Amino acid sequence: LVGVWLGMELNLYGFLVIMNPDGHYIPEPCVKYFVVQSTGSILMLGGFVLLMQQFVAGGLMMSVVGTVLKSGISPLHSWVPSTIKNSSWLASGLMLTWQKVAPLILLSMIMPLSGMWMVIGLMAMIGAVGGLNQNSVRIMSAYSSFVHTSWMLLGLTWSTVVFMSYFLVYSMSVGLFFYGCSLMNKLSMMSQLSGAASGMGLMMLMGMPPFLGFLAKVLVFLMSSSAIIVLCIMGSVISLKY
Repeated sequence: LVGVWLGMELNLYGFLVIMNPDGHYIPEPCVKYFVVQSTGSILMLGGFVLLMQQFVAGGLMMSVVGTVLKSGISPLHSWVPSTIKNSSWLASGLMLTWQKVAPLILLSMIMPLSGMWMVIGLMAMIGAVGGLNQNSVRIMSAYSSFVHTSWMLLGLTWSTVVFMSYFLVYSMSVGLFFYGCSLMNKLSMMSQLSGAASGMGLMMLMGMPPFLGFLAKVLVFLMSSSAIIVLCIMGSVISLKY
């Protein structure tokens, strides 16, 4: 467990450099991200120490809270949209994809299944409703990621292979969409390329057939035997609006 914590700390310091490579960006998202991740790390480390001292219930609770905060999932999710809003396209894309892998896998190991069901349902509903009145592409992407995270967590409760398959499709979708957005207004000759990339990424994010996003959702749907899948589907349908 301490090795997992150490790996996340090293990842944090490397990611802060990516968030602000030249020192020209607004420092607010870097500071906010650092404070949130550091708080999560302190809670995780405190929980691990309690577990070593045989305080199992308290240690597990602290570890779960710290991991939930670091991964930015409900109910400790409010820092994600504001941090994404002021970050660069590259940092935003990595924050919504790569940065979630380690905390989510750790969470599936230490959180009871009943707690996972509650988190999945909350993520699906908050992600669906939260993005409806937004006018920022980055903030809408953050709320959309909450819905996709509920699908990923649902897949993770049954199989790591299903989780990784969904994660790869989601990462590809976000990468295409953000790449297209980053090219917008740079060169008029690039407008067709940026439009095509954004459109392809959006269709995959929406989960429209016959794109890969739809196949990933079908894979999770076929694997899952829990009624919570209904909330995930409702979340995806509502999020189609934005």
